[in-house]
Amino acid sequence: MPRTKNIKTIEAEISQTEEQLRRLKERCDKASQELDALYELKKHREQEKLLKAIDKSTRTKAEILAFLESHA
Repeated sequence: MPRTKNIKTIEAEISQTEEQLRRLKERCDKASQELDALYELKKHREQEKLLKAIDKSTRTKAEILAFLESHA
């Protein structure tokens, strides 16, 4: 016959599980922040690349803008 758990054992398991959940949440929050920072970095690099391409282009900025707006 299985042993029954007493209240103190159950409370200890609850505390342990709550602590595990807290640590996991902290790890998840940290990973989410890192992902957001990486998305921002990617966006910044793409913008830099686009600006360099515009500067190298033989078209005027107005022509490029008109083209982009007409294809949106």
